[in-house]
Amino acid sequence: MYSMTLFTKRTILAIALFALAWSIIGTGSARAEGAASNEEVAVIYYVSDGDLYRVKTDGSPAQRLRQNFDGVELKPAGDFMYYLFSEKSTTLLRLSLTDDQAKARDYGGDKRVISFETYGDMVYFMDDYGRLYRAASTVEKGADATLVADMIDVDFPAFTVVEDRIYYNALRNGRTTWVASKAADGSGAVQWIAAGALDSAYFAKTDSTSLNLMINTKPQEQQYSTDCMVLYTLPKKGGTAKAVNAKAPLDANAVYSGSWAGSDAYMYNKDIRLDGSGDYNYAKSKGHLLTKAGKTIELSKSGIYEIANLGANKYAYVGANGKAYVGTLANGKVKTTKALSLNGVGYVRNMMSKGKVKSTVLFGNTGAYVLNPDLTLKKMVGVEWDLCVYEDDIDGIFYVNAGDNGRLYRMTADGKSSTKLTDEKVSRIVLITKA
Repeated sequence: MYSMTLFTKRTILAIALFALAWSIIGTGSARAEGAASNEEVAVIYYVSDGDLYRVKTDGSPAQRLRQNFDGVELKPAGDFMYYLFSEKSTTLLRLSLTDDQAKARDYGGDKRVISFETYGDMVYFMDDYGRLYRAASTVEKGADATLVADMIDVDFPAFTVVEDRIYYNALRNGRTTWVASKAADGSGAVQWIAAGALDSAYFAKTDSTSLNLMINTKPQEQQYSTDCMVLYTLPKKGGTAKAVNAKAPLDANAVYSGSWAGSDAYMYNKDIRLDGSGDYNYAKSKGHLLTKAGKTIELSKSGIYEIANLGANKYAYVGANGKAYVGTLANGKVKTTKALSLNGVGYVRNMMSKGKVKSTVLFGNTGAYVLNPDLTLKKMVGVEWDLCVYEDDIDGIFYVNAGDNGRLYRMTADGKSSTKLTDEKVSRIVLITKA
């Protein structure tokens, strides 16, 4: 789930541009009266007055699931959700998504969970002893989970699962941190990908044929700005990894302040620096692309906050000046750059469906806007950036409407219609799933 209150990459940006709340207009929004026949029903879990609720987009009434709910990092698997009690907690909890009377259960037991992920009907979790487990969602307690791998580097607990293989950070020979891979069920031998660490699951990106990994080759020095970030590519189903820029590693802060520009390139800010408060100073930085073919392209003469791949060699991006642009490439260089008529922009995101871009949305201090194919903008009335979340493959942007006293609304990804979903005042949106 993506939230406009948090970045999905390891970066802290001071967006003073959003100091003023957006103007919210509640008119023109209809109450949900059933989903269209060709529309997949979604379920939104949210917190109201401290209690956990869920509501479907098919017009059915909201249901209260649990009173006095605390929990973070909610992730679904099968008929259950898994979550941690708090951000510093190592207690993994499990709650039924189908039983309205069910209580949350301690799933990890005596295992102190430092990282977990869910994929389909499976849950994977890592304990502080450096062991990685997995279990089907039908397994009631973590004690019955299957050991997948051990010798995990607990200082770098990030991992991801791709095409039935799991990629994680292990201690090779018990000493050196390496990115490793193994069959997701724990069978077979360990494949050693590269020396270094995958800092976050965010730095793993797939396309139709490849898995792309941005690996920190000097993970122990991550508090410094060093030339240590190397892009590796390997077949999506596993195989030998190839370093794209082994001879020219990228600066760590350049990468942390950047993001994936689609599936075949990474945007980074060359020459970016940290200021005295530890925030990124974009004054002397320039936005670049590193393609998985190993080509470096200067996209902007100034720093870039965010980027979205529009296809056809076009990229929409947000400059450090808070303005939005669309750059078109030809022969590995910028051919044209068009400034969009929008100021105070902080985010640009692609709404995805089955691996394809459904729409591109820019979030600014005067509202959210859909970017049309002709590069004109259509305002999405009612979206408040502060409490706005979305999920790939689920149509809509779900937001708290300040103009309706904090009720939950859904705006379609094309910005054409808005629907009221709840009568309760919502404080948090914690999970979005398909019904």
